[in-house]
Amino acid sequence: MSSSSSYRVARRSFLRGIGAGAVGLKVILRNLEAMAAGVPPPPRFLMTHWPVGTVKDLFLPSGTGSNLSNLTLSNILKPFQPLTSDMILLYGLNTIPYHGYGGGHEAGTPQSTTGALTPGTRSNGGETDDAVAGGPSWDQIFLKTVPGLNTSGAAYANAICDARVDSFETSTQCLSYGYSTRSVAAAVGGTGGQVLENTPLLPVLSPLKLFQNLFSGVMPGGGGTVSEMARMLKARKSVLDYATTELARMKTLAPRAEAAAKIDVHAAAIRKIEMQLTEQINMGTITPNTCTPPAMPDPSLIGKVGSKKEYTNTPTPLAVDDSPAHRQIGKTHLGILKAAFVCDLIRVGTFQWSPGTNHVSFKGLFPNDPNAIYMHHPTSHIVTDVNETMGTLPAAGLHQDVVHFLANVQTWYNQNLADVLMEWKATTDVYGGNLLANTIIPYITEVADTTHKWNPLPGYIFGGSALGMKGGQFLNGAWPMNSYWATIAQAYFKSATPFTNIPAMNSDGTKNTFLRTGAGPIPGLWALPPPAI
Repeated sequence: MSSSSSYRVARRSFLRGIGAGAVGLKVILRNLEAMAAGVPPPPRFLMTHWPVGTVKDLFLPSGTGSNLSNLTLSNILKPFQPLTSDMILLYGLNTIPYHGYGGGHEAGTPQSTTGALTPGTRSNGGETDDAVAGGPSWDQIFLKTVPGLNTSGAAYANAICDARVDSFETSTQCLSYGYSTRSVAAAVGGTGGQVLENTPLLPVLSPLKLFQNLFSGVMPGGGGTVSEMARMLKARKSVLDYATTELARMKTLAPRAEAAAKIDVHAAAIRKIEMQLTEQINMGTITPNTCTPPAMPDPSLIGKVGSKKEYTNTPTPLAVDDSPAHRQIGKTHLGILKAAFVCDLIRVGTFQWSPGTNHVSFKGLFPNDPNAIYMHHPTSHIVTDVNETMGTLPAAGLHQDVVHFLANVQTWYNQNLADVLMEWKATTDVYGGNLLANTIIPYITEVADTTHKWNPLPGYIFGGSALGMKGGQFLNGAWPMNSYWATIAQAYFKSATPFTNIPAMNSDGTKNTFLRTGAGPIPGLWALPPPAI
């Protein structure tokens, strides 16, 4: 028997010994083996979203040229100052070509994430503007068509921090849509009272649920009490001993020093997992190499849900400030996603702060009223003149205060995301690669401003330098949204013509229905990286 065959036998014995439910441990072992074989870090993708667009003159950087380091960042952008070399900033994205039916936020969200026509709206018992998606979202397109993004197990995860909406809409609280389709009752559009939609892959609101979805399999046997796991480990320790003994024996027969060295690495990997299992049983923790599952979140930490229209002509003060919990939920969700990426449990995900039709309240962000608490989206409806958000800012009065409040909320979201991205920039994955450099993080919004325009939209692309993304740039132009996604797609397909890698119909019969006309990569934002050494 060859050394590699002996190792495979030992490996199968070990995995049988720890139980069929230990998916996470199998992934960890796979990663350690990949490291031993010199496999480079895999690509990753995390779609992120902030609500309600921006205020143009309070958003855009000042200065000339496209080099971010030579521009003066606005207050909205300043939280990303330490990340400018890892950031592409765009202004001028457009989802109007993808609009069939639906309201501003309600259609804008699936238009932005799918780049496909919205074929109608669902009948949800409320308003008639809840747009359905006419195609899979780009996270799912990449997951299906880019082999390097798929993993065993969960494959992807979707998270949201607050799910309150105006009128029972699904569209504003979901970024991700699958390839499967279903017929639902139509409010507008469709045929014969029905409309065909791509199935919403609804995000998880509870950080604890997200944690359980991703990390329950790291425990041997998929769970159980400490005493049960201890008995299992003691009863099956002979399996591990057999595996390591066989590897030691085969090392003496290995024909080359290189093969013997690889056997040592594999044996160390198995021994390390056994030690980690023992530690988990004794201490209640598990810390494999750089793969450290986060602490289990508090079950009470969860975003709010509900449906209610709360619009007035003047801001309505509230008693409860949502922002502390909102921040904690967001950072906990992102911490769990980060750990899952580092451990290579998943390589694709989505993260949404709140719906475009959100009812999240913030204290201290309304000008000249530091103790007041106001909701984000309902307050935005006070300003309905596009000239006040895209043209000349209001000179004084209530509308001036409102647009600055909206800018302050966007700054709040940016600061909290920037804090997390700085952690990603300082993190090494299990393959020895930089997490941010090997992850592309699009950061998008569903409308351009408070008037519900779908053009010109702002957008960011963070990370991906190891995949060829060229950060440190700002471009102000005019592009269909699918040019944004095409720009990112270059990095995954290693091609300047990425749409040729995404057929209209996949081999399994599922369809890629995003609109291709007029779309293509934005020049200068990607270049083929040198081969990994």
